[in-house]
Amino acid sequence: MEGWRAWGDKARLRGMRRHVQACCIAGRLQARPRPAETPDTDLQQRGAELCTQALACFSQIRAACGERVLLITLPSPAGRVWFEDLRCALKHIGVAALRIDDEQGLTPALVAGFQPTLLLGLDTDQLHLRLQAVGMDVPSRCTRLLIPARDSPESRAPLTAAESRRLDRMASGAGADLLLSLHAEPFMQRSVAPWLAIGKPLLWLPQAASPFRDRPHAGERVFDYAHLSVANPERVKAVWQTMCGILARHHGLFGERETWGFGVPRLPVEEHARCQALARVSLAPLVAPLLDVAGDLTQRVYAAAASATFQITELSPLTRQHFDDDELIAVPRGPGSLHDTFDRWLDDRPGRERIARGALERVYRDHTSLHRAVQLIDEVQARR
Repeated sequence: MEGWRAWGDKARLRGMRRHVQACCIAGRLQARPRPAETPDTDLQQRGAELCTQALACFSQIRAACGERVLLITLPSPAGRVWFEDLRCALKHIGVAALRIDDEQGLTPALVAGFQPTLLLGLDTDQLHLRLQAVGMDVPSRCTRLLIPARDSPESRAPLTAAESRRLDRMASGAGADLLLSLHAEPFMQRSVAPWLAIGKPLLWLPQAASPFRDRPHAGERVFDYAHLSVANPERVKAVWQTMCGILARHHGLFGERETWGFGVPRLPVEEHARCQALARVSLAPLVAPLLDVAGDLTQRVYAAAASATFQITELSPLTRQHFDDDELIAVPRGPGSLHDTFDRWLDDRPGRERIARGALERVYRDHTSLHRAVQLIDEVQARR
């Protein structure tokens, strides 16, 4: 039975992806490109000013904290962006930071040479083995911040033997001292409740814009929309449910080709802001698990805001904690909801630029990787 169910799920996802592809083809063949828009130079200049001010304000602001942060890169595109942005921000605020590619880089020589006081990584069997190998499986001057993770994506599945062992190790002091997540606690309660039940403090470090990368670009807006994403199952469902009507009627940028099988090729994360700036509207539908519980807004929302790009996303319990309704257009999921909102804003250039300016100001006030780096240092030191 399980085999048939898995086969059926894969077949449905293939069908959704092919439908999305057919809509993209229809849009390319039938949509008439709108006249190119030249971005507001005042908005571009304001973005540059805010970026310069933020970099100056945060420069070396925690140089005297004495922390040395070792980041063990997470095995996902989003995780790599998160930790690299954090490393750059930590360095800028004056904190020694080193990022290694995986757990195998955690060696006695590295620990002796770098002498970390904070270690950030994913709570996996592999990391536990490396902690044991380098003598970091006991409480020490190095605080271990581990991200709880299920071995299976199904959060309601019974705990595996390996997960139970990791929980026992954490409870005995051989694992995490603090739990770390880019998702808010309500989401974590749903997905990794056994980890939270042990009682270790949870540090929520949301995603953010990078002032080193996410900046306004001066290129003309020649596309109606832009949407760049990885075609994992939840993302395929979200695009299929919300964007097909837009894709079929409009001229836009869609990808990535390596996972969707069509569209623009995979781009370095440094190019995402530039590509978003080529469109009048950046589309950021949320995956289903983020719609009904406070979890995450996705990194592209913060990046588009810092790039002064107008965007439309979907409303979640977290949205208005981070952006007001005059800073980010977020709509409840429903039949035609994203499509109707897209049509409402597509040709309203003054309105789009007003909202984009509000988002730009807000993201530099509250939601850059520099803010997150300071939060990390301050919260860990307060909870030791």
